[in-house]
This record gives sequence, structure tokens and C-alpha cells, in this order.
Amino acid sequence: MAIKPIKIPIANTHMPMARNFVAKMASDGFLPVIALEAFVEGGRTYQAYQRGGFDEARERITEEFSGAVFWLGGVTALNWLFEKIGQKILKLPNVVVDIASDDVRNPLGNYLQKYNILEKTMSRFKFIKVISSILLANAFIGFCLPKINQAITRSYHKNDNIPQENPSTGTKPFFAAPSMQTFAQSKDEQEKKKDISFGLNLLSIANKFESDRNYKLLSVDAGTASGRAISARNNDERVEILFRDLSSIYFYMFNMVNMNTWLNKLEQNGNGTRLDPVSAEFSTKYMEQYLISKGSPKVSIEEFAQDMLGKQQEIPESLKDKFSGKNIKIITLDKFKEELKTLVPENELKSYEEIAEKMSKLQPEIKGQAILTSGQVKDILNGGHINNPEFLQEFFKTRFGKKFMNKYKFIAQSDLDKHKQELIDYIQNVIETARKTNAGEITERLLHKVSNHNLKMNAINWGSGFVISALFLSTIIPKTQYLITKLRTGSSEFPGTEEYRKKSA
Repeated sequence: MAIKPIKIPIANTHMPMARNFVAKMASDGFLPVIALEAFVEGGRTYQAYQRGGFDEARERITEEFSGAVFWLGGVTALNWLFEKIGQKILKLPNVVVDIASDDVRNPLGNYLQKYNILEKTMSRFKFIKVISSILLANAFIGFCLPKINQAITRSYHKNDNIPQENPSTGTKPFFAAPSMQTFAQSKDEQEKKKDISFGLNLLSIANKFESDRNYKLLSVDAGTASGRAISARNNDERVEILFRDLSSIYFYMFNMVNMNTWLNKLEQNGNGTRLDPVSAEFSTKYMEQYLISKGSPKVSIEEFAQDMLGKQQEIPESLKDKFSGKNIKIITLDKFKEELKTLVPENELKSYEEIAEKMSKLQPEIKGQAILTSGQVKDILNGGHINNPEFLQEFFKTRFGKKFMNKYKFIAQSDLDKHKQELIDYIQNVIETARKTNAGEITERLLHKVSNHNLKMNAINWGSGFVISALFLSTIIPKTQYLITKLRTGSSEFPGTEEYRKKSA
């Protein structure tokens, strides 16, 4: 089990810009959508100018740019603002806590326990905060922005004597959300006897809209499409808006992920995931230190696999029934130490216990008790360099930062396990490449070759999805939108300024 210690690189240091960029573009964050939006705005504005001249081009760039700011950052910014307001009104601690949880991490439980705050208060506060943020973002993009845009166009045609309001739109919608204080404090006495599941349901809903990028964007998409359609100046414009906004959703949020998965499966015999290039480079540096520790420029694949991956055995049957947890199996550190006495030789017991203690620090304690997941227990018993908890701490930082160790922040254990599996697949890829092209030997040159191939394929696969999305969003969808109007009306003109053309005819 014992392995010779090797130098562990520091996460996210001295990484080439290209690797960082590709890793960010391959993430589930906002950067890929922001980058995509730049192409979309340019393409749609050009297409608009080709059809409707200045009026449509100006409306399109105004709508796309202003809408993008609120679509991408509106809910997040309003969430932050309401968080600060709520802390003042409800006298909450100046601590922003994530409300998602699993069997390994429960940030809200840690927060409530430390600050002695009622769960109902927090659930109501979080729920009204995210709903208010969504409503305000939708109101601006779906109703305010179109009216502003139309008013600017009217100002260019102010001598055409066109009515200032389109009767077909009816009255302007009005959103009125209750205040946080009222929402959090109303009917407190009556609610005390109700089932706590009400609070948990609010927390579950709030968590999705607070922490998930797609939920944030889709929640605004829904209001945006309907609001813009209601605010449209005529039915022809309304049809165009609904087609454009609804057909764009897939290419903004899902196409890049799906393309990457499909292309990975083609190249990797059905495996749809791939280690991100920053984590791959970090792991390569670690393996270089391994070669240095061996005092040899090359090692056999058998020795490499044994040293890197360890024994690769399952958890003993006698230990499996000691775990608890609904979805992710966990065991307390103290209980595991007791079980270790029957699993390892006495002369190695202390070494195993030290590794277990370090491994338990990769997640916050639960109710004051250090825990281990079943995956971590397996890693401890198997040994191997990539199962070293000190390495894993830095490895996880390359993907998740320090957030995964913060007791008030949430990173799903399933995401950590997935990232670890991607590392195992990457090591297996190194071994397979050595077996095919390097006479069964692992060398520094081979390690760099595999790392560079990983970067190239990440760039190609994610880049392909990006190009397809940009093409559809900037060109194909607008052209199809215009074709629909031409087939419906026989006209190739911009329907938004139809009334001005009729007036000047």
C-alpha cells in the first residue's frame, strides 16, 4: 500500500492561456454563452440590416445587447442585491450560503446550526429572492426593453403621425412581488404546525434557480419570449419573435454539450466525457514528478499502472454494510478506523489511519463528525499516487477551486466523483497510448503527447459545437425567421415598421 511520496504541483499555476481558455469554454459556466453572444449580436444585426435597413438593425443591436446583459447577469446580480437587502431586513449574518445538499455536503445545515436560524425563514427568504429576481429580469427584457426600442423607432418617424400605442398589445403587464420581510414573517404562528416539507420544497425550487446556469437562463427565456410576443406591434412580428426566441434555446444551452459528448463517444469508443485540459496538464506535471522520483526516464506500463492506480480492488464485503446515506454511501472516520483494524496488517495500521484523516478533510464535517465516502474508502485501501488525498485536494482545485472544501458552499459529490473518473480514464488513455505507440513504456515525451492530444480534442469538440451554435443563432435562425414571414405574407419587409411604410405609401 505504501507509495513513495512525490512532489505535488500547485493547482492552476503556470497554466498556458490556451488551456485555461479551452477549459473555461468547456465548463458549465457563462463564458461559452458570453462568447457565443458576441457572434450572435453581430450576425443578427447584419441580417437585420440586410432586410430592414437602419430601423431593424438598430432595434436588433439594442435588443440583443441590452437583453444579453440582463439575460446573462440579471438574475445573478439581482440575487446578490436581494441577498444584501435580506441580510439587512431579516438581520441575517453576512454569509451567503448555498442551499443544495447531498449525503456528503449540507451547507444550509451547517449555516442553520451555527447561526441558530429557522429553516422556514431561510426557505421563504431564498424563494422570494430568486422569484423576485426572475420576475424583474423578465419584466425588463420582455416588456420594458421592447417598449423602449419601439419608442426609439417612433422617434425616428415622429412626423409620420403614427399612434403611440398599439391597441393589439392591450394593457401593460405589471409585476408586484411581496417584500422579503412580509413574505418571511407572514403567518409565522399558523405555519408552525404545518409540515416542514413546504420549506424544503421552497428550498429545492430556490436552489435550482440560484445555482444552476441553465435554470437561470431558461427562467428568463420563458418570460422573455412571452413578454416580447405580447409587446410585439403586430402578429407577423409576434410569430417571428416566438420562432426566433424558442428555436434559439437549444443552440444557446444544449448544442455545445451534446456535440462534445457525441464527438467524444466517436473518438473514445463510447466514452462521452474527457478530462479538461487544465486538469490534464496538472496531472501530467504530477506524473513527470513520478518519473523523477523513479530515477528513470521511462517505466513499464505495468509498473506505471500499479503505482498510479493502486490495487484497483472493490471494497471488502465485510465493510459494505457499515455505510449509511441515501444516495452516496458514507462512513464516519472513527468507525472506519475501527474497521481498519480488521482489514490491514497491524504494522501498517497507523499509515492507513493518517491517510484516512487527510482524506476526510476533503469535505466539511457533518454535525461535528469527520466522514469518508465509499469512493474515498476504496481509494485509501487501494493506494496509488492518484488516490493520495494531498494530490486529490489540488486536483479538485483545478476544476472547482477551493469551494469544494467550504462548509457554506456546495459542490455535488457526484461531480467530484465524475471528475475523478475522468482522471482514471485519462491515466488509462496514457497506458493505451504507450501500449500502441511507445513499446509499452511511459516516458515524459509520451505524457506530453497525450496531454497535447487531450487539449486538441477538447478544442475541436467544443469548438465544433460552438461553431454550429454560432451559425444557427447568427444566420440560419434569422434567415428562417424571415422566410416564415415571406411565406405567410408574401413580403420580405420588416414587420415591425409596417405601419410606417403604409403611412408613407
